Amino acid sequence: MREASAGIDNAEVIDLETKYPQGQEHQVIVAITGREVPSGSLPMDVGACVHNVATAVAVSEAVRRKIPLIERVVTITGDGVRRPANLAVRTGTSIAELLEHCGVKDNVAKLLLGGPMMGVAQYTSDIPVLKATSGILVMTEATLYESEMCIRCGECVAHCPMRLVPSRLSIICESRDMDAIAASDILDCKLCGTCAYVCPARRPIVHQIKFGQSELRAMTANAKK
Repeated sequence: MREASAGIDNAEVIDLETKYPQGQEHQVIVAITGREVPSGSLPMDVGACVHNVATAVAVSEAVRRKIPLIERVVTITGDGVRRPANLAVRTGTSIAELLEHCGVKDNVAKLLLGGPMMGVAQYTSDIPVLKATSGILVMTEATLYESEMCIRCGECVAHCPMRLVPSRLSIICESRDMDAIAASDILDCKLCGTCAYVCPARRPIVHQIKFGQSELRAMTANAKK
């Protein structure tokens, strides 16, 4: 990468520490530039524009070759897959077809679109590859936990990369308090899953926050109508 960018003005390759969720755009901006994106703002507000590799390739294809985004490189992995692979597939391709191509074991317990932290569980593989599809995780074990009341330990607060209070956000979402949800900074949550991972009470924090975000967006849309 350094050799390839050597002749490009104003280009620099920077090594970042491997840690989660370092790939999230707000964390990338802080790690590289030291600038923090304020609550409710966009990266452009601090003079930054973040693109991943797939986006950069899509822009190149569209500008240089006039080819729209019609395919994605999708990673199929997990202990439930016999032949893990990175496949270049057309959007609209059935995920069931990809799993058949890679070979799926008989004891599959869970199918995730995305990674182990932010992936969304699916109840069927009869869904298409979309322009945002990047990974499919097939698992042979799916541990179910009984959640308990929040014990106010503060672990989620200490580990939140966005400096939020996930415990409070999950509680107001669980109580369906739309006034409190609207007044909160819930939309700053990137649903990285760190809070739920460290929670000793096994509370479904991300699930509750994601529900609250969708309800708030729906309420805002209805208000505009």
